[in-house]
Amino acid sequence: MLTVFRVNNKIKRGVMGRRQTVTPLLVGTFILRANSGAGTIVLGLLLAHIAASSAHQITSVQVGLLPVAFYISELTLAPFMGGLSDRWGRRKFLVLGPVFGLLQAGLLFFTPTHQPLPYLLSLQVLAGLSGAITVPAVLGYLADLTVHNQSRRVRVMSLYELVTSGGIAVGTVMGGLLWFWFGRLSFVFLAASYLLVIWCMWLSPPARQIVSQEKVVETAKRYIVILRMPRLLAFLPAWLCISALVGIWLSSQLTFILSTPVRYPHQLLMGSMSGPGGGRLLSLVLGGVVLFFSLSLLFWAFFLQKVARLRLMFTSIIGVYLACIALFGINHRGASNTGMIYVWLPLLLIGIFAETSFAPAALAYLADISEEAAKDRGMVMGLYSIFLGLGQILGNGLGGMFAHRFGFDGLIYLTVLLALVALLSLFWLFGKDKKYGSSSSTYVRD
Repeated sequence: MLTVFRVNNKIKRGVMGRRQTVTPLLVGTFILRANSGAGTIVLGLLLAHIAASSAHQITSVQVGLLPVAFYISELTLAPFMGGLSDRWGRRKFLVLGPVFGLLQAGLLFFTPTHQPLPYLLSLQVLAGLSGAITVPAVLGYLADLTVHNQSRRVRVMSLYELVTSGGIAVGTVMGGLLWFWFGRLSFVFLAASYLLVIWCMWLSPPARQIVSQEKVVETAKRYIVILRMPRLLAFLPAWLCISALVGIWLSSQLTFILSTPVRYPHQLLMGSMSGPGGGRLLSLVLGGVVLFFSLSLLFWAFFLQKVARLRLMFTSIIGVYLACIALFGINHRGASNTGMIYVWLPLLLIGIFAETSFAPAALAYLADISEEAAKDRGMVMGLYSIFLGLGQILGNGLGGMFAHRFGFDGLIYLTVLLALVALLSLFWLFGKDKKYGSSSSTYVRD
């Protein structure tokens, strides 16, 4: 009888272990991000086709309004949707978010050729709603799933960042191919792939969640207390600045500077990939950077789960400065001094490797903070979307002004300033963690 009891317990533990896998959710997130990357490219090609084939003029300013509409809707709705996931359960939101993505992708097929902007702006709001529902629910779910395994939390958050960046990269490549093969029917293909996302999210195992059943007024009062938490206030400037760096270096600004025909004296990278074959060279270089970025995330995911969160974030700031030194050296190495590239390039790769540790460590740290507000974990994790979006808007705006004034060096100068603000924020955060005795500034406990 005792043997049977032990065997049943082993079977039960084995089943529970299998059920707690995050693989379906990560696969769904990868497809979701790939759809997002491909949809952006296909939409841009559709607008270019409409502008070329009709008398209606479409300006770059109008095209620029589309991501603004998306970010505004996602930023405004993310905390609200995260709060609802705290009250109604996150698994419903994991499935509901991609449903709105399916509707948005399918409706893009019917984009009118005359005055398409109002129609597309409304669909961008729908896409923002999809992101606002999905992202806080996913991050809250991952935080719920790793409550009792802190070392696993860094690994899971690293994998989330990996599938996010990898999905966008794959989608960006696939977008041009989809348009070449299917044209406007690409949106039908993207809409159908959202069915896979919904299926993956539905397969995600249940995670133990503390569901809030309090009145709305009491919940709102608690939100105000949460937003005034010292650790959260100290952490947000660093998160905002690093998110701004994403807006500087992972946007069309960098592509424009490298491929522009305008040259600056003593800045070799300005327009370095313009002219015949420049686009192919640019794709190869950026593809190589994305591949190295992904491999670096894999390293942080599987080899350094026991390193303290704040130590990883400090390491990432050092990496930012190393990358800035290397980029400045490459940009000013001189046409005759080609041998220095073998010094600057390894330093650049070391810098990129170190700075990739920030995002998974920051997500894990935000999940740690949410332990102090377990009932409102979705709302806390929804702050990720807010400050990622705000940071990208800030980085794109300031990056354009600095690049206009200083060329490629302007991006480096701005990066140095933002990294300094992030560093000061982390020192402040380190003091708060020591004061409150947080385990996140020491080694992670198993």
